[in-house]
Amino acid sequence: MTDSRLQGKVALVTGASSGIGEATAIALASSGAAVVLGARSIDKGERVAEKIRTAGGKAVFVQTDVTDDAQVAALVRTAEEEFGGLDIAFNNAGVEGPLGPLADVEVEAYDKVFDTNVRGVWLSLRHEIRALRKRGGGSIINNTSVLGLRGVANFSTYVASKHAVEGLSKSAAIETAGENIRINTVAPGPIVTPLLERATGGNTDGFNAIVPMGRAGKPEDIAHAVVFLASDDSSYVTGESLAVGGGSTAGFVTG
Repeated sequence: MTDSRLQGKVALVTGASSGIGEATAIALASSGAAVVLGARSIDKGERVAEKIRTAGGKAVFVQTDVTDDAQVAALVRTAEEEFGGLDIAFNNAGVEGPLGPLADVEVEAYDKVFDTNVRGVWLSLRHEIRALRKRGGGSIINNTSVLGLRGVANFSTYVASKHAVEGLSKSAAIETAGENIRINTVAPGPIVTPLLERATGGNTDGFNAIVPMGRAGKPEDIAHAVVFLASDDSSYVTGESLAVGGGSTAGFVTG
């Protein structure tokens, strides 16, 4: 373990089988937390859990589709049954949806994006808040995007879903602020992950020219931000969005 900021805490991560979810699960464990991993892929999820255990951490994996209320409830229940409760949750599971003009997007594509990106977070929050109340408080971090803070052409469905999660998070933060429950979002810019590879057709450097820092980020950049928001280092922070995007929310480079 590299630090002990989360020693004795229990954390939950959705979408934990690769990319930002994998890096964050490892970072939470490295900071002392026992981690419950949820994802649809059994092989990939178990691989991440085993990586954490091999490094001396505590981790269990539960196959989870975040659009299914019963499966989300089972994921949270696992944290309580295996490790005694829940203190931290990182709601990371998400899909990018189709690229192209809004008028050309199929209804089925909209449903898929909003079911995962919005319904999945909404369901997770319901069960996580109840679990955190039992522990006298805790921290929930929802993964959004710098595109949840601004608009972009030809990505409207994804952008709308991330704006929805920003609003949902702020509202839930206000509701729970008096219960020692903090709810924030982390808003990544372009991060080298399977999602970015799919969205850019494999060219993960495609956005570099317009990002002020001139490069894509790493999953670990987001993981470090989540550990901060999960820890007492951010004890007076709730209802906020922490952008980790190389300056993307300040503005884009145009030439």
